[in-house]
Amino acid sequence: MDTKVLYLLLALSFAHFLGDFTPLNRWFIAAKRYGRPWWPVAVHGAVNGVLYGMSVWPFAGAKAALLAFAVETVTHTAVDLLKGRINRRFPVAEDPTGAVHWTVMGADQLLHQAVLILIACLCSDYF
Repeated sequence: MDTKVLYLLLALSFAHFLGDFTPLNRWFIAAKRYGRPWWPVAVHGAVNGVLYGMSVWPFAGAKAALLAFAVETVTHTAVDLLKGRINRRFPVAEDPTGAVHWTVMGADQLLHQAVLILIACLCSDYF
């Protein structure tokens, strides 16, 4: 594996951590919980997109950064809206003491990581 790709994957993973797990304000948390209203979830997706773009730029330049921003913003928003819809439809998914919650959380993170890997592959063409 090209060392640049490995470093890019690490940078994108750190960006994901910052965007999804560092302290979010109540506005984002409330919206992400149920996927409503959609626009705070979209802002959260765009914040992640910016972090991904900033992570890609040093490795692959502006065009790749813009691609990473666009792909991450759209997919992150969609995944979080889907998770919110699941939480609304199945309240058991919100109970952190139950297995369903962790399965849904794991699926959410799996999708985000799959997109992260896809972005790294797409952007490696710009090296």
